[in-house]
Amino acid sequence: MSSVTVTVLTENASPKRGLLAEHGLALSLRVGETTLLFDTGGGETLLLNAQALGIDLRSILTIVLSHGHYDHTGGLMTLL
Repeated sequence: MSSVTVTVLTENASPKRGLLAEHGLALSLRVGETTLLFDTGGGETLLLNAQALGIDLRSILTIVLSHGHYDHTGGLMTLL
C-alpha cells in the first residue's frame, strides 16, 4: 500500500510563516509517486505557496475540483 502525503497549499489561514492565506482551498496529495491537486483555491496563492513549499505543480497528473465555487476553482486558469 502506498503512503499518502497531504500538503495544504491554500486555506483561509496560514499557520506557517512565509505562506499566503486566502478564502479557498487547494491541497496537494502525493500518493506513492503520483501527485494530484484537489481544488485550486481562489487565485494566485496556489502558485506562490507551492513554490515556497518546494512543490512542483508541473508534476501534477490529475486535478480534482470538488465543486464550482470560485474559492475552489479560482486558481485553475492561473495553474493551466
